[in-house]
Amino acid sequence: MLGDFETPVVIGNAEKPRCFKNIDVRNLSVSWKSNKKAWMSTEIMSDWLVEFDNKMKKKRKIILFMDNATSHPDDLKLKNINLVFLPPNTSSMLQPLD
Repeated sequence: MLGDFETPVVIGNAEKPRCFKNIDVRNLSVSWKSNKKAWMSTEIMSDWLVEFDNKMKKKRKIILFMDNATSHPDDLKLKNINLVFLPPNTSSMLQPLD
């Protein structure tokens, strides 16, 4: 609501792609993650949520709406983020640009 932006997470299948030969991925303007299929996983999502929760510690408490994707953890205990999951099979109606 305030217009603050977070660093986007980009997921590739290589931890250090050949195209980044002389580039340190930690210095990119995105958060680079990797797994074998280049898909969002529960581990990547959980790590990102914990990191985001730590960023919110000093600023504010937020509510984050999520769909019921299998990679979204539903048992994570966060202090500054309240996770609210959309009902099953409603993403296409509630997220028209999805």
